[in-house]
Amino acid sequence: MSLQDNATAALGWATAREQELQAELAVAHQVRILVEAKMAELQHPKCENRRAQEREVPDVFVARQINSLSTELTGVRQVKCLAEWALAPQEG
Repeated sequence: MSLQDNATAALGWATAREQELQAELAVAHQVRILVEAKMAELQHPKCENRRAQEREVPDVFVARQINSLSTELTGVRQVKCLAEWALAPQEG
């Protein structure tokens, strides 16, 4: 495989993965909104489900997931930039 073939393959993969990660991040942000609403509901003085407050809070999990996806997306974008650079016409 030539450098151009490798760069083209890397660019195709990075573009597809970037779209997947963006979709996953969008869903994770929606989940965060739902979790925050539910946590606010559980904090209400009339709420009898105090055990839910004592368990590990799901907003921490969602925040970690968003952070992980964001980190991976940054790496994928770096690969994409490198592939684009490798495919760019070289100036004499």
